[in-house]
Amino acid sequence: MDIALPPGFLSAAPFDREKHKRLGIRENAKAFAQHLNVVFVTAAEFPSACHDYPIAFAEDSPGIFTSVIITGLESGTNLYVDEQGAWLHDYYCPAYVRRYPFFTATINEDGNNRALVCVDDSALTADAPALVNARGEPTERWRELEVLVNEMDSEQRKTALLCQRLKELDLLEPFDADFHPRGLSEVRVTGLRRVSEQRLRQLNGDALHSLMRDGHLARIYAHLLSFGKFTDLLNRHGSAAR
Repeated sequence: MDIALPPGFLSAAPFDREKHKRLGIRENAKAFAQHLNVVFVTAAEFPSACHDYPIAFAEDSPGIFTSVIITGLESGTNLYVDEQGAWLHDYYCPAYVRRYPFFTATINEDGNNRALVCVDDSALTADAPALVNARGEPTERWRELEVLVNEMDSEQRKTALLCQRLKELDLLEPFDADFHPRGLSEVRVTGLRRVSEQRLRQLNGDALHSLMRDGHLARIYAHLLSFGKFTDLLNRHGSAAR
């Protein structure tokens, strides 16, 4: 089965209670995110994430957009993890990271799509508390994770609808940002998109009402407000580079 790897994942296989019984998640597994300078967030996370990070939109595939937080100004650098790769406690930790090493892949069976729970095998070890016991029964740890995995799968679909709506209304515009940290080389952020406030103001009443009705408008404003966090990101970049 050909399963696309999400960013940061090293492997992908269907989670199988027999194959993966007696295995748990290794202690430093979440260090996988230490080289991600953008991290996926669902639309439901915008109100929390906007207080800590700039939220932008990235082209996941041609014409298909997704939402991300910007965690570094250089490729391969995440400024919100510590030296051991753990997410900094004072900052919102995205569900994408909390859910690791699990994710869902959409597969088609007899013309119907369904979500398949997959796992990054490289993050599992027999030296950690098991997710599935020797009898193939889920432990409390797996039941908690399974709730998060399923919730995020649902929120991913809702986020895709938001991004699709932004594209339909032609609200997304490319943005480039040049930063000049004192005493450091210039840093340029490219390849991302944001909602155009000018185009948003020009929408007719029906379009605005539909965005409000579907809960999209509040997410859009959380995204726009989040751009104020570029200052914090720049300060963290400067501190890390010195």
